[in-house]
Amino acid sequence: MIGYALRRALKGMAEYRLLALATISTVATVLLLAGSFALVLTNLSGVLDRWGKDVQVSCYLDDAVPDDRLFAIKAELEAQPEVVSVRYVSKDEALERFGEALAGMDRLLADLDENPLPASLEVRLAPTFQDPGDVARVAEGLRRAEFVDIDYSQEWVERFHSFLALLRLSSLVLGTLLLLAAMFLVSNTIRLAIYARRDELEVVGLVGGTRAFARLPFLLEGSLQGGIGAAVAIGLLGLLYRFAFVELQDLLGLLLGAGVLRFLSPAALLFILAAGVGVGLLGAWTSVVRAQAEGL
Repeated sequence: MIGYALRRALKGMAEYRLLALATISTVATVLLLAGSFALVLTNLSGVLDRWGKDVQVSCYLDDAVPDDRLFAIKAELEAQPEVVSVRYVSKDEALERFGEALAGMDRLLADLDENPLPASLEVRLAPTFQDPGDVARVAEGLRRAEFVDIDYSQEWVERFHSFLALLRLSSLVLGTLLLLAAMFLVSNTIRLAIYARRDELEVVGLVGGTRAFARLPFLLEGSLQGGIGAAVAIGLLGLLYRFAFVELQDLLGLLLGAGVLRFLSPAALLFILAAGVGVGLLGAWTSVVRAQAEGL
């Protein structure tokens, strides 16, 4: 029965190639949109994660702290499990950084009688301590009497995590809506095919064909069309990555870093393929059930 159903499904696609092309195009378009969004989200999440890992706590030192106490504090901070590294930034280096950040300020800075910027210890945290609550807790634990102030950009950290969570939620909602839209369109396209072959279905019923026997070719047809549409979408995603994302990597390489942008993982590609087959199968199933209920 499977062999007959597969042959009939292929024959049906050949006979009604415009309907089959419409279904494949629909699935491919929807999965291309969903895949493109996933590709953007994956790479944007990677970039944001990399930027998030660069969040550090700046501990500004009192000018009166002697060198021996400075190195002792540095060793204390490095010994904490939440800390990856501690870097000493002198007053002169801080002033140089400030001048580089504000172009055209060199002459103004040169006229200063003394350096107003404090020395500091820049503390980088472990990747497991990037949550806003963890950063705040660790920063409080770093406080010493020798520090005049501590800055860990709390507002930026909270916005970073909120934006990342919003992106992931929106991807889930958009992906679900797109798949539902694809299933609806596939269902209606398969229903047109059933309507066009209603005479054949009546003959199958008259010769004693079971309901499953009559439905199976349409289910296989929907699955094949969904799978082909998914394969087309994956191919187009590859072209999109090759000619758009790689160019973007070259243009923004200094900002994003080398090799940051990447294609979807094999698991994600397999999910897209399975989603195409599943959408086609579910669309065909709802279509044959509705058609049978209406007596087609």
